[in-house]
Amino acid sequence: MSLALLELGFKKNDRLLVALPNCSESAVLTHVASKLGLIKVHVNPDAVACEITSTLTKLECQGIVMVSNDTTTETLREAIPDFNQESSSSIPSLKHIILTGSNISNAHSYNDLMKKGENKKTKEQEEILYKDQESIDPDSPLAIIMTSGSTDEPKPVTLTNFGVLNTILSHLDYFGSTFSNPCGAQVMFHISTGIWTILIMAVNKCTVTIPSLTYNVTSVMQAIDEEKCTSMIVSPIVFRDMLADSQRSNYDFNSLKYVGIGGISVPAKLLRKIETEFGVDRVGQAYGLSESGCLLTISLHCEDKRRHTSIGQCMPHIELKLVDDNGQIVPIGSQGEIWARGYSIMSGYYNDPETTAETITNAGWLKTGDLATMDEDGYLFFVGRKKHIIITGTGRNISPTEIEHAIEDHESINEAQVFSIPDPRLGEIICAFVKLNNGMHCEVDELKQFLADKLTDYKIPEHIRFIDKFPRTALGKVTKFKLAEEMQKILKE
Repeated sequence: MSLALLELGFKKNDRLLVALPNCSESAVLTHVASKLGLIKVHVNPDAVACEITSTLTKLECQGIVMVSNDTTTETLREAIPDFNQESSSSIPSLKHIILTGSNISNAHSYNDLMKKGENKKTKEQEEILYKDQESIDPDSPLAIIMTSGSTDEPKPVTLTNFGVLNTILSHLDYFGSTFSNPCGAQVMFHISTGIWTILIMAVNKCTVTIPSLTYNVTSVMQAIDEEKCTSMIVSPIVFRDMLADSQRSNYDFNSLKYVGIGGISVPAKLLRKIETEFGVDRVGQAYGLSESGCLLTISLHCEDKRRHTSIGQCMPHIELKLVDDNGQIVPIGSQGEIWARGYSIMSGYYNDPETTAETITNAGWLKTGDLATMDEDGYLFFVGRKKHIIITGTGRNISPTEIEHAIEDHESINEAQVFSIPDPRLGEIICAFVKLNNGMHCEVDELKQFLADKLTDYKIPEHIRFIDKFPRTALGKVTKFKLAEEMQKILKE
């Protein structure tokens, strides 16, 4: 494939948008990008036409790779109006469309390109490829990861070859033999599966298991059972779904040794339940974000209750500090924003120096936008996103995470999401949507009475509604702004 793309005219730093499900083609293209010095742009395969157009245009992509089917064809026709012409005037940078599966006019077949590259695999061509690879600057971009969009418009996070390679080596050294058979249950356009898990094979002899083309809880359980997976780093939704699945007793999970739950702060009750119900040796919280390029903290190696209550200690080769609004380090035990620094940190948002400068300081510190406290042993305790902190009319700052964990302590509750909506007198009022455990029942008044023993009165949500399913991004993160819109709609009815 590398030789075929070279012949098509792809060169170092060209952007190749890849909107594929979990498949071998996506994994191959990750390695190809590293070999040729291309920048693989990871995009949700379910992205709609306007999202494809926006990404192609903003990043000036030279190529796009998608699955060949009726939906894709229609998406391409909408995203690229002159799709059927030999060159695109609507997106001038776009030179090549590559489709997996059956081919259509004015597009290359992925399989044909693979065969073409194999046929051209001569000693001379391999030397050209080797020299091209030798000339790649380690600090050049390898991948662009689009942020989840749960709080803002998705932004293009740029990760370098040097940062990605050394992050993988650092993770391998830290986790050791548990990385011998990881399960990549997340979608492959996410950093954890699409980069860390896929590229670990380049530096470590191991088996990587990708359960299915798209996330499916049955496939995840089947993969762990049949492939004897040893580790997972996933969002909470995966194990919430597994716990709720009536067929989980049909599968054997004894091979799982380490499970890291990331994405958001997780109730200690859920982590303990995963250890108990699935027989996992160690379950802890993992904290990181696309912009950090790696895990910043993890609690797996903690020997006391902080394995479940904290987001862990700083990972090797990473610096962390908690700062106030002026960027000054706060005392131990005080709340502050998490700032991080290290070789894994993104080089910036692609072609957006202004937003990059707002996010990364001149000294290289990444402002995560997350609030936490730190104890004397360096364990961090997540408070919440700065953008999600609720400020009441009396000036009190309230963490939704604290309230969510209190609600989820109720035996009937599976998951809670707390947020605010505008109020003309108080500025903001607290609201919550709550999902019940299967077969359980709870009334609003009962839940508020339960919370009265756990929270001061001003932290108890004014409006509570029950919900069957939360709106989520493709990465499993709940879109709280949609919940706020839905609550305001309900209250107006």
